[in-house]
Amino acid sequence: MSFFSTENISVQLAPPVVRAVKKGHPWIFDKGLLKQNKTAQPGDLAILYDQKRKFVGIGLFDPESPIKIRVLHRGKPATLDRAWIEEKLESIFQIRADLINDPETTGYRLVSGENDGFPGLVVDRYEDTLVFKLDTVAWLPHLDQLVAVFQDLVQPQRIVLRLNRTVAAAPSCPAKLKKAGVIYGPDLSGPVIFLENGLKFEAEPIIGQKTGFFLDQRDNRARVGKLSPGKDVLNVFSYTGGFSLYAANAGAKSVTSLDLSRPALDAALNNFQLNAHQPQIAATPHHLICDDAFDALHKLAEEGKKYEVVILDPPSFAKKQVDVSGALNAYERLVSLGLGVLKKGGVLVAASCSSRVPAESFFETVARTAAKAGRPLQVIERTTHAVDHPIGFPEGAYLKCVFGRG
Repeated sequence: MSFFSTENISVQLAPPVVRAVKKGHPWIFDKGLLKQNKTAQPGDLAILYDQKRKFVGIGLFDPESPIKIRVLHRGKPATLDRAWIEEKLESIFQIRADLINDPETTGYRLVSGENDGFPGLVVDRYEDTLVFKLDTVAWLPHLDQLVAVFQDLVQPQRIVLRLNRTVAAAPSCPAKLKKAGVIYGPDLSGPVIFLENGLKFEAEPIIGQKTGFFLDQRDNRARVGKLSPGKDVLNVFSYTGGFSLYAANAGAKSVTSLDLSRPALDAALNNFQLNAHQPQIAATPHHLICDDAFDALHKLAEEGKKYEVVILDPPSFAKKQVDVSGALNAYERLVSLGLGVLKKGGVLVAASCSSRVPAESFFETVARTAAKAGRPLQVIERTTHAVDHPIGFPEGAYLKCVFGRG
């Protein structure tokens, strides 16, 4: 049985696009299409050819997006049936085998969209709840088949569907799917509790940021924990307190969570309460600051407050390419303020999740700012993506983090 129950269309690609697809790029824009044999509907399979009618690949068509085709397969012709999907997923799961088989970690990314060969589809797991996040209407006609496959392979208790704003607003999106909600299994009556390296966290799959939690910083949170024993730790843009909890669990002298969102800080308190049975966490003073990060850092410096570990993990500063210059300026200002409250010889942890800001530009900005402040950083480590957030193409690389002593 064919997994993709929609129509097939033939599409001839421009030579530069053929080369890009062969190199593994997953996106084809409107200008890359030379010919197609008929009008395509969302989710139709596009059979891709070069100008000599030689097979190039297969993708999902999205007439309502600037990205017209998202490439699923390239190379030799293949039948994209359920067996093909299952084999592809099994290979992805194998890469994550250590995570999947770890009873101490029950929250991770199962499918990372383009980077795992499923462009426009993210699947995150929180305990027995899966969250599908779609960035294209092209997956909507195949949603029932996706649910059936994950039911068999993962056996979740429930599946939550989330759509990005563009997909939710698309004319072809069914009204019943426009709002995030459970599409399989029992309804949610509150947050889902899951484990990360033995620590309990709550996730809000329907109303939380991303799919309910920032799973991509798991490894960096663990690194912060190792640096925190006996230290005063400041977690800026703390959200629900992930870095804070790891620091407290490692025996930090004190932890301060700083965020503009009161609900996020309330969730941080909940996460600390979930782990109150851990002696180190129960014994660590946890302070909350609800304020704009830039303003709060300035005030803390004026008050003479100093910390031995300062974590700067802001949201993306560059949503579009034209934002890159402004983003680098914001990182420079943020690092300067962070150093203003960092004790001499303390550790600065600076992260960026802006995919449009190249890693080297970010690292150079951090280093230059520190040197300009008279606090040149001794780099301890530079980190990138965790195993469940692989990099499959250049635009898929977004997360970068530097740990430096200054």
